[in-house]
Amino acid sequence: MKLEIKNLTKKYGRQLALNDLTITFEPGICGILGANGAGKSTMMNLLTDNITRDAGEILWDGTDILELGKTFRGLLGYMPQQQGFYEHMTAQTFLFYMAELKGLSKKQAGQEIDELLEVTNLTDVRHKKLGGYSGGMKQRVLLAQALLGDPKVVILDEPTAGLDPKERIRIRNFISAFSRDRIILLATHIVSDIESVADQIMMMKTGTMVGMGTPAGLVESVSGKVSELSCLPEALADMQTKYRVGNVFQRKGQTWIRVVGDILPEEGILVEDHLSLEDVYLYYLGE
Repeated sequence: MKLEIKNLTKKYGRQLALNDLTITFEPGICGILGANGAGKSTMMNLLTDNITRDAGEILWDGTDILELGKTFRGLLGYMPQQQGFYEHMTAQTFLFYMAELKGLSKKQAGQEIDELLEVTNLTDVRHKKLGGYSGGMKQRVLLAQALLGDPKVVILDEPTAGLDPKERIRIRNFISAFSRDRIILLATHIVSDIESVADQIMMMKTGTMVGMGTPAGLVESVSGKVSELSCLPEALADMQTKYRVGNVFQRKGQTWIRVVGDILPEEGILVEDHLSLEDVYLYYLGE
């Protein structure tokens, strides 16, 4: 089971959204990390065949997904970034509607919907109209519909956007529970969403891949590139101009900054322990 992207390119007018992207995805959770406009959503829309590529290939086990057509779409589960619901529907009605669009039998749909509502903790509100759901509850319904039909490729576009920390953790746990024997692509700009669940992390910037690896491997790659130093508040703006400054924090009544990069302040103290994906993000994707 393998999903390959080869030399994938997409333009919107003169803007290059994806630039000759090549990558292979295998079973497990791959976090796709990048700022807004990095090309994450464009890549996912190409994978779901919602938009037309300008060049390149997308292969499922060696065959282009355009050739596979409906067969490949039957293997997909997709959770879009934007919540688009019929607000008058209940969660149960909506999931049966989506199951019918996916071609599931009524018996299979009923069994899967019962299980998914239970796992996403929505059983007690299954007959409540979606218009009365909170943002987090709606995201859980979107996740449930993406998992209908036991898809082999699950594409999640900013699944925790706009959620409070408690709901973000809940959604992450659901995603982790469903990751066995599936390729799960989780696009986000929130580092904490993938730090604890991703097997691999792909980092994107301006339509290109700028880094790829395991969370531990990527953290190791910034060893020797992070330092901390005290900084007078009036000098902070100048330091942010000269260096990539991450956290600004207080230590024993003084203002300290965390700096990431190939060039570090001479007066800084090199950070050898407690490196994080936030440091990785700033190193590869920061300005």
